[in-house]
Amino acid sequence: MELHRQNAPSYSPDKLGKAVITLCNSVLYFPEMKRYSFCFILISIHFLCSAQQDTLVHKLTGIQAHYGFIIPHSEAIENVSNSNPYGFEINLMRINTSFKSWSVFSSFWFSGIQAAYINFQNPEVLGSAFLLTGFAEPVIFNSGKFLFTLRGGAGISYHTEIYDETENPDNKFFCTRISFPVYVAARIRYRINSKTLITLSGFYNHISNGGIKQPNYGMNFPTLALGVEHTRNPFIIRKPSGYSFVNDPAGWYYRIQIISSYKVVDETETYPEKGVLVTGLNTSAFRRLGHHYALGFGAEYVNDRALKEVIYREGSDVDNKRAALTAGQDFHFGKVVFYQHFGFYIYSPYEAEDPVYQMYGLGIRLHQRIMAGVFIKAHRHIADFMGLSLSFLPGKIE
Repeated sequence: MELHRQNAPSYSPDKLGKAVITLCNSVLYFPEMKRYSFCFILISIHFLCSAQQDTLVHKLTGIQAHYGFIIPHSEAIENVSNSNPYGFEINLMRINTSFKSWSVFSSFWFSGIQAAYINFQNPEVLGSAFLLTGFAEPVIFNSGKFLFTLRGGAGISYHTEIYDETENPDNKFFCTRISFPVYVAARIRYRINSKTLITLSGFYNHISNGGIKQPNYGMNFPTLALGVEHTRNPFIIRKPSGYSFVNDPAGWYYRIQIISSYKVVDETETYPEKGVLVTGLNTSAFRRLGHHYALGFGAEYVNDRALKEVIYREGSDVDNKRAALTAGQDFHFGKVVFYQHFGFYIYSPYEAEDPVYQMYGLGIRLHQRIMAGVFIKAHRHIADFMGLSLSFLPGKIE
């Protein structure tokens, strides 16, 4: 499937995009955590500034108040899951109404930075969190007065209270000061005048350290949010004119994906804390069933060096590597792909917590054949690790 606009110029990467790719390549020699942080900042800057050459850019500011509840997804955290988190967020965002921006998601979309404060209403055990995230938010429905959008975001968070074996053993949600929040949200905007919009949103929030350190049960807490947004320059999102899809017959495409992550093995009385790299390879074949959806299957191999360190400390010589068969789905929105797959271990000499796992990822095509992104792998409700991915697409994807 190819996206066309009548008389629209062909797309080529802008100078900023090339600079981001060059700088990301240059940090391959950084220490792992600094490397991930630096690349995240660069990619965020690229998303926020990629529309700088377009003229149809509108900026907005907004604030929302949140109130929600904690999902007790495990017995280990059930006794501290009975509070109602509340807080507020401040948004700095923009929407670009050019064709170039529309082609990213096949929709106009908001992008920006969200700063938030969340109080978990359990000051001695859970404390509070300060969050800074970046987001993208495609417009799903637009009637002039009403806008319906879907927001996805990720970033970093700082926590005032964390797990301590003696002083705070009940907080198995968070064991590191710095964690990584991700969320999805459905938002309704109502335009009360040319510059002001009222917002009502439903959020599904998740915060964990991605398996860097244990215990890491992570917190899932939905919230309802009410707020207001303001723009200095009035704007109207008009229905695209002359934007069309060219349908290709439904067919197969293929993906080869390299994954990497950083994990920490905890300190013991005998061994010091140790940080190691996790690497893996996934190969998949997908059949496209429509513009936005595909189903597929594949296989995955992971070399978990954190597991290797655990095996060494136990005095065993069991192989730390694992292999699995996978089945999953891709959701395509222009150049952005959200994917989800489930894996079943067929080779795991060191027994896993569960024989099956799930992986969620988000990627953006840097080129027709190259896609970069982030992912998180979990055994049921417990995150195993999160990291970066680089995918090669030898088969036709669009």
